[in-house]
Amino acid sequence: MWLTHDSAHVPAPLKTIDNAHPELSTRIEHIVGLPILCNRSQNPAAGSTLTISYTAGTRILELFALEEYVKAYNGHTVVRDMEFFVQVVALDCIKALGHDVQVSGDIMYEGLNQRQSIIVGTV
Repeated sequence: MWLTHDSAHVPAPLKTIDNAHPELSTRIEHIVGLPILCNRSQNPAAGSTLTISYTAGTRILELFALEEYVKAYNGHTVVRDMEFFVQVVALDCIKALGHDVQVSGDIMYEGLNQRQSIIVGTV
């Protein structure tokens, strides 16, 4: 059974599902390829990823809702600063799961010959 967790920033909620075996120590990493979220700057550039890492408790993030949640940030003011975006995703994931997560963004930028690594939280 899934539960819906609304975000204060976008209309697409995160959803969680039951962990079939919460008695097993299970580390989960969701590695999400980021689409262009700012149509004006065309950032983040192709190849950018967002990784959400956590030790599963009784609930885990539902994959399809996570995909829609990230896409919902297209054109949102939060993505003007990718550091803020990664922080907001971390806060929403903590709220949905009820425990600590680590969210990291490996961000490439159009027009810049550099990439940025943003890491929020520890697991």
